[in-house]
Amino acid sequence: MARGISFRGTRKKLAVAAAAAGLVIAFSGQAQAADYEATTKDKCAWVGGAYDYYRTGTVSGHPLYNTSWNFTIFDRCTDGKGAGLYTTYWKWENGGWWFHDYTKLGSDSNGNNYDPGYAEGSGSKVDEVKLYVCLVGDKSSCVALF
Repeated sequence: MARGISFRGTRKKLAVAAAAAGLVIAFSGQAQAADYEATTKDKCAWVGGAYDYYRTGTVSGHPLYNTSWNFTIFDRCTDGKGAGLYTTYWKWENGGWWFHDYTKLGSDSNGNNYDPGYAEGSGSKVDEVKLYVCLVGDKSSCVALF
């Protein structure tokens, strides 16, 4: 299966990204935790929060991770589009690796720029997770958090 970024080189990649973007990153043993924030290019959508993951095993030659996240989401513009936190990832399910494209984890799409949205949850048996801030329904607006 052709796949993009994996967690295998994440420690170095996150350290480089942190230095470049001023992100706060904390590592401890097998568990990895990082705080992120990002905006879309037009500055209308903003997300900030924490993403944690830890390795739980290996299957079919690829690592398995459990994840958790807790983000605040703000829509900063009155364009009616809303702000969203999205993810892409590979998941081990039904005996194989399956890719999940742009899945919305949460949004602030109520049109009130003073009330944020929130996304809190967890995942299991995943690899190559990426998070994005996007305008709701506009994949071309997405900017990767890491």
